[in-house]
Amino acid sequence: MLGASHAAMVITPTSITYTGTNPDSGLAGLDDESALIDGSGLSEPLTVDNIDFVTHANPVFSAPGNAWTTTDPGGGGSDFFASTLETVVFEIVFDQGYTLDTFYNWSYDFDEGAGNGNNIRTVNIEYGIGDFLGGSLTDVNFTTTENNFASTADLGGINADRLRITVTDNFFGEAGIGGGDRVSAAEFAFIGDNVGKVPEPSSAALLGLGGLAMILRRRK
Repeated sequence: MLGASHAAMVITPTSITYTGTNPDSGLAGLDDESALIDGSGLSEPLTVDNIDFVTHANPVFSAPGNAWTTTDPGGGGSDFFASTLETVVFEIVFDQGYTLDTFYNWSYDFDEGAGNGNNIRTVNIEYGIGDFLGGSLTDVNFTTTENNFASTADLGGINADRLRITVTDNFFGEAGIGGGDRVSAAEFAFIGDNVGKVPEPSSAALLGLGGLAMILRRRK
């Protein structure tokens, strides 16, 4: 998971905004979106060494204020993504640019030895520095783990100070796993490397091939 050649560090977003169209159910709500990035409910502060073992309280029974879920537009037992055209989208911002390798997601319900169909399975991601135009990743899949550990997704070392995350699938229909009529989340974090401040988009565009050629001509 940490096979990238650069130094690894835990990266926590500085802000998160829900921009999807499906309203929250009130189970935990997103009245304070920061609950998804502030470590609420985690068993201990995250480090590179412990991130694969830190657990999140099961909020269905013990910590509902530390997680979030959509409504169930198709009713109990339905597939959320077959029941509605509403969207589930998060926009997150970091304090500066980072190289992002791994996306960690603690979902709102992990019973011991099993997952939950409401948990996030697949996302599309738009990313960039200063905007979301740096690139995109399609059908990024999370690998689930048991016993309340995080699900993880490989981001391939993208450079970004912000991500737009559109959820496109959950775990509805997995054998032995109930749920799937909602989409839920409890905590987001990342592993990557600090690449520091980078030019704003307008500056970066100027230093493209055309802009660089213009600068060189002026210096002759």
